[in-house]
Amino acid sequence: MTILALAERPDSEQIAAIERGLPSNSLSQIAKMLGLPKQRIIAALKLAQRTVSDREKSKRPFRLEESERLLRVLRVHRIAREVFTTDDAVAKWLSMPDRSLGMKTPLDMLATDVGTAKVENLAYAMVHGVPA
Repeated sequence: MTILALAERPDSEQIAAIERGLPSNSLSQIAKMLGLPKQRIIAALKLAQRTVSDREKSKRPFRLEESERLLRVLRVHRIAREVFTTDDAVAKWLSMPDRSLGMKTPLDMLATDVGTAKVENLAYAMVHGVPA
């Protein structure tokens, strides 16, 4: 199973993966899927650039908190794909400021659990055609 399929797995598997730590190449896989620069994702999730570089060089897994933030991107991507037909369209939505998010981008909201909940609610509203 690739890291990109993790959001489709049962919660228990997602929790276990987070507790183990996502592989050091997870960020690269997510960036490639979305067609966004790794730097953009690192900044949005408030990850430390040096830590990310060290993890990638040493091939050590991300810590629990870092893994959880990366998984948030995958979870929101899964929901958004129900509305948008391509990963490019999802990336564009993730990168556009939204009034309901205080003119922040959905991606920038994923650094916190509360922000993620707002983004997921917005995405679910779009899936069901309900104004947010």
